[in-house]
Amino acid sequence: MPPRWGGPPDRPGGTASRPGSARSALGHNGRVPTPPPEPAARIEAPTQRERILRTALSLMSQQGVDGTSMRSLAAATGLNVASLYHYFPSKRDLLVAVLEERGFLATPGVATPPSLVRDTAPTLADLLSDILASMVEVEDFVRLMLGEVLRGDQTAQAVGSELFDATEASLEHWLADHRPRLCPPGEEAVLARMLRSLLVGLVIEHLAGVLDGGRGSVAVFLARATEIASLLEHRPAT
Repeated sequence: MPPRWGGPPDRPGGTASRPGSARSALGHNGRVPTPPPEPAARIEAPTQRERILRTALSLMSQQGVDGTSMRSLAAATGLNVASLYHYFPSKRDLLVAVLEERGFLATPGVATPPSLVRDTAPTLADLLSDILASMVEVEDFVRLMLGEVLRGDQTAQAVGSELFDATEASLEHWLADHRPRLCPPGEEAVLARMLRSLLVGLVIEHLAGVLDGGRGSVAVFLARATEIASLLEHRPAT
């Protein structure tokens, strides 16, 4: 953090205060000086690299990796193209960096995505709502991943596959631990796959703008999660 600029109590050439003297306890006008206010905590400004990645994610989510040129990214960040290539030698390096920034790649080419499932969710409706809400929070990233998967990008396909597998496995474990009565023993994997497919379908409807006619998508997300949970939890036991 840069130093706060200001002169020291005794400047060169000035009158030094003597310990115990009136001038050391009082200001030059005889008044007790008011302590300066505590400096407000400074919010770390994003680095140049972080700013480039955020802008790249926004552009790529709308235009795809192939549709986002380094020249357009330079214009959006106020940099020149040479500066961008200093940080990222190619657009593919840029995509990998975006994935790393989001925590979906620990190292380039190694897919280690987190699960979207919160194990402590108290009810199935809460669990499904949490997953949907977490996907809405990173909507730009989801748009980017879907677009690149449809274009056949291998990096995006690997990350997407790992994310789906991790989420399905976590759903399966949550069902076995917290809702064993929802399906016969050993069939948690089937229900987990069904729930994952339902959630992905809802997200695609949201991104396509067709969920409830495009009105109140987040609220509709939560309502759909409650509907699904209610249907499953209140159906006759097998």
